[in-house]
Amino acid sequence: MMKMLLLLALIAGLNVYMPYRLGNLLGLKSKKWLYVLFAVGFVSVFAALRLVTKSGSIFVSVYYNLSTFWLGNLLFLFCVMAVFEVFNLIFRFPKKKAAYFIVALTLLIDIYAAVNAGFFKVAYVDIPVKNLSEEVKIMQISDVHLGAHRGAKYLEKIIQKTNELNPDFVVITGDIADSKSALTKNMFTPLQNLNAPSYFVSGNHDVYVGLEEIIKRLEENGIIILQNEVIETNAIKLIGLNYMKADDSVYDPHQVNAETIKDTLPQLDFGGEMPKIVIHHGPWGVEYMNEYGTDLVISGHTHAGQIFPATLMAKSRFPYLKGSKNYKGTYIYVSQGAGTFFPRMRLGTNNEINLITLKPFQSE
Repeated sequence: MMKMLLLLALIAGLNVYMPYRLGNLLGLKSKKWLYVLFAVGFVSVFAALRLVTKSGSIFVSVYYNLSTFWLGNLLFLFCVMAVFEVFNLIFRFPKKKAAYFIVALTLLIDIYAAVNAGFFKVAYVDIPVKNLSEEVKIMQISDVHLGAHRGAKYLEKIIQKTNELNPDFVVITGDIADSKSALTKNMFTPLQNLNAPSYFVSGNHDVYVGLEEIIKRLEENGIIILQNEVIETNAIKLIGLNYMKADDSVYDPHQVNAETIKDTLPQLDFGGEMPKIVIHHGPWGVEYMNEYGTDLVISGHTHAGQIFPATLMAKSRFPYLKGSKNYKGTYIYVSQGAGTFFPRMRLGTNNEINLITLKPFQSE
């Protein structure tokens, strides 16, 4: 909670500093309009975030995109200005030219980040697993965030690429939607074309938008929902958990229920020699999963920080930020996500779907 308050205070402070400094560089006698512009943009982000989970209106979607783009722009503007301040101590640039350069460079970064967010790549990883008789290919699709940012056409491309790679099964690890506008009749239709069995666990944004409605639409399109359930597939025990925090000692700003991983795992069947794969939206609670002999945890949620400099802050918040890690013999794989949240931008990260190949491994 304290970290969140400090972050909000920092952002608010930057919304005072940046118009003040830009106004000085431009030689403006009055900076009121700059203060108003930055203040309105800052407040709009939070209003848009609330509205987009309540209304599917096209106007709300446009408002959300504009407001969150402004947030990304602020982060990039801060970075450019910070670099400028350092060099300006040495070279003393002409003020107006410096201001124009700062604005122009920030806009170029905005454009690059926005374009980069329109594509996804495939990330490949091999994971050694005990008690596995043959290779198993799992496609992970996480954090698509259908709605205001992207729609059925983007999902179609993901499905097409997934089918080309021919996985044994697919796991959709939450946040498939983040806006009411995602709950249209045909938004989830491309999922019907998946050639492999596909399993879904919920993310926090699915709950915000309306989990019951999302589950209904997923099931209509052939997706199997796992809600704190264990199934067997491809000689593997697949354990699907609802979105929840690790335990009661943790503060989760996204908390949507009273469940915890620590309390839920004892209620599930982890018995037997088959490999055990847990799918959960958030990359935490691994220490508890390890106690039950989990071989692999597949998660998303982090977006790897999505845009610089948020990528740096994300490292301190998420010990498992992206890619593959090993905790006492339990692997955890964290996707950067197939989509974006808040600004439709990517800088320093990439949209991705993840082909995870489980390799038979014999321990000595």
